[in-house]
Amino acid sequence: MSEYGEPLTEREKEILQMVATGVTNREVAYRLSISTNTVKVHLRNIFTKLGAESRTEATIIAVREGWVVVEGAGEATEETVETQPPVPPVALEPPLPWFKRGALIAALLLVVTGIAVTWPHSKPQAEAGPGLPRVPTTEQPPPLVAETGGSPWHERAQMPTRRAYLALAAIEGHIFAIAGQSPEGITAAVEIYDPDDDIWTRGSDKPAPVTYVSAAVIGTDAYVPGGCDAEGTPTRLVEVYDALTDSWREASPLLEPRCAYALATLDQRLYLFGGWDGEQYVATAYVYDPQTDTWAEAAPMDTGRGFAAAAPLESHIYVVGGYDGKRELTTCAVYDPAAERWGECTPLAVGRGELGLVTLNSQLYAIGGGGWTSYLGFNERYNPTDGVWNPIETPLVGKWRSPGVVVFEATIYAIGGWSSDYLSMNQAYEPLQFRIFIPMSHQQ
Repeated sequence: MSEYGEPLTEREKEILQMVATGVTNREVAYRLSISTNTVKVHLRNIFTKLGAESRTEATIIAVREGWVVVEGAGEATEETVETQPPVPPVALEPPLPWFKRGALIAALLLVVTGIAVTWPHSKPQAEAGPGLPRVPTTEQPPPLVAETGGSPWHERAQMPTRRAYLALAAIEGHIFAIAGQSPEGITAAVEIYDPDDDIWTRGSDKPAPVTYVSAAVIGTDAYVPGGCDAEGTPTRLVEVYDALTDSWREASPLLEPRCAYALATLDQRLYLFGGWDGEQYVATAYVYDPQTDTWAEAAPMDTGRGFAAAAPLESHIYVVGGYDGKRELTTCAVYDPAAERWGECTPLAVGRGELGLVTLNSQLYAIGGGGWTSYLGFNERYNPTDGVWNPIETPLVGKWRSPGVVVFEATIYAIGGWSSDYLSMNQAYEPLQFRIFIPMSHQQ
């Protein structure tokens, strides 16, 4: 391959094979669980390495050199391949100025907000039992991937196991993806992501595989309460992963079986809200004290719901969104542990169930959570100063259920989830930072 300069990577060969068989950029992105922008970047690299100016020319070279095999194709020649309409090369454009990027992003948000409001709602998915949503199977159409210039979302190394309904925890410079649901069924897999090196490694499997589960961190331990087993039955089991020793132990079980709950840590205590008890969505709230290894009841929520998300903000815990067995909710409630009292906060702009909720820079970020009865057009950010949810970009539109979401070093990581299929995607959100430079004059 020296004739064509730098050798193609394995991923580039994989994409070139698909391109040679007529697969579109969007289809390539869907099959590989990457964005179409990333596909275009790979294609630009392929064109550069091969000295090609189009998909057609790259295909000719690949087939002629035997790097890819096009089924049913005989001796490939430039004449036979050129019977297909040529695809223009992807042009490299200079980056836009920041003010134009901001204008484009604002315009996109207005568009997706309009889509979210006017998009026709689909019928709710069939349920398993009286209320717990059925674990989804692959369906069409494939997920749509948002394409925006200057996006704060960036693709990182994909999670080895495609899955949703997983627990995600950030500990000691690493992100731990635990359990959940994969195409092969519920899993006990623990996969460890190193953001600095952008690589994944394998950890010790969780003793009990579960789905519809979350994790909360105290010190270097990730607590994983309850979850549903392969039959959809919630459990009381609480297992704790020690990130320093890559080992598991059991803690005191939950007071009642739960899965599909909301979970958060505040002041070295765990708070678990709502969820599915095997018969219905409940409003209960539990608090766990690791010093005494005990669970106790806390003030319940106003209404029963599952698949909500919780996150601490200052001295309170916000519980946002969820599913009540009929629809996704816009509900926002705030819990004061000191007073053991609930209050209300501004509802989400759209209903979200199976969302992720994290705190970054004293603001809340609601990530994903669309696709049961609502259309996902954007994520949302909550500013407690003015009590307003504002739309922000999403790397996927249409539907994105149950991604694992954590914050690590001022970056939000959204990993996995479900969007017409189980995902291995790993997206990092870095809020756009604006700096003002003041020119200094120097006197002679």
